[in-house]
Amino acid sequence: MALAMAAILALSIQIAAAEPAAKEKPQGLWVANENYISGFQGSALERGGEPRPRLSFRIKDYLNPLSMTFDRHNNLWVTSLATDDGFFPILEISPADIASLKSGKPVKRRVVFPERGAVGVPIAPWTSLAFDAAGNLWVSSFATQSGIMEFSPSQIKKSAPSRSILIAFPFPGPIRFDSSDNLWVSAGSVQLWKFAPSDRAASGAPNPGLKVTLPDGFGGVQDFAFDSSGNLWLAGAVFPVTGTVDQIDMISAGDLVGTGEISPPASLTITSSAFGTESSGSPGGICLGGIDFDHSGDLWVSTHCDPDTHLIEFTPDQLSIGGILTPSATIGQNSTKTNLALPGPIRFGPAIK
Repeated sequence: MALAMAAILALSIQIAAAEPAAKEKPQGLWVANENYISGFQGSALERGGEPRPRLSFRIKDYLNPLSMTFDRHNNLWVTSLATDDGFFPILEISPADIASLKSGKPVKRRVVFPERGAVGVPIAPWTSLAFDAAGNLWVSSFATQSGIMEFSPSQIKKSAPSRSILIAFPFPGPIRFDSSDNLWVSAGSVQLWKFAPSDRAASGAPNPGLKVTLPDGFGGVQDFAFDSSGNLWLAGAVFPVTGTVDQIDMISAGDLVGTGEISPPASLTITSSAFGTESSGSPGGICLGGIDFDHSGDLWVSTHCDPDTHLIEFTPDQLSIGGILTPSATIGQNSTKTNLALPGPIRFGPAIK
C-alpha cells in the first residue's frame, strides 16, 4: 500500500510539472549576483557549461542585490543589501531601460525608497519582495519596524512612499505568493506562515490562517517556491552534528491545508554533491541561494560556495523521485566571474530581446 501511494504521488508530481501552459512566452533566468545581475535564456539553459549571459549589468552606486521580482508589466524590482551611502533602497528598472543596455547606454533605475527616516523606510535591509494579484508590493524587513509591509500601486509610483499596511513581527525571511494569492513568509527559522488576503487586510499583530512547522531538522530557509500543483519546495539545510547539509524539501499541497499550526512531513527530499560544501563565505554555512520553476516544471537552483558556484537544473522526472540527484544541466562560473559571482536569488522573468 505504501509503495502504491508513493508511486501515485510521484506520478502526480511528474504529470503536473511536465505539462507547461499553452503558448507560454519565452523566459529568461535572472540571477542576483554579488554586485550585478545576469540573465540566461535559450540554449544556455539547455546546454549548460560556462556560457556568457544574455545580459549582465551593474547598478551604479547600489551593490549586492538581496532580492528581486517582476511586476505584471515586467518591470524588475530589486532590493539592495548595501549602498555606498548606507541606505537600503528598492529600485525599479523598466524593460525599456534594460533594453537600452544592448546599445551601450548605462542602466537607469528609479530609486523608490531613497530617504533616511521616511515613513516605512528601514535603516536595515529589506529581506524579500513580491507582488500580489492586485499589483500591491509586499516587502519583508527586519528593521526596527520589522515584519511584512504593503505598498499600493499608487504609492509605489512615488519616491519614499508611505506604507498602507504593516504586520509586525520579528525576523521575517523570504516571501512568495501561491496561485491563490496567499502570501507565504518564512517566520523565524522553523516555520512558514500563510496569510490569505483577509489575513493581511489591516495593520497589526500577525494572524496567519496557517502556521507550518518545517520538517524535523530542516531550517535556514534561503528561498522557496510552489510548483504548478501547489507543492511547496524549500531550499535550506539540515544541521546534524557532523555539519551543515544543504537540502531541498518538498511538502505536498495536500498537506498544506487546514488552519492553526501544522507539522507536515517532507514528501520528498533532494540532496546533491552539486550543492557544494560548507564554506565560511556562505551565509550560515548554507550553499543554496535561490530556487525557481520554469514553464516546463524544471526546478533551477543557485549555489554559491567556492568552488561550487553554479546554476543547476532538475527535471520533472528527477523531482518525482527525489533522493541524491545529479543535475540535468549545470551553468558554471567562468574564469573571470562575469557570468556568476556568489549567486543568490533567482527568478524566471521575461526573455531578454
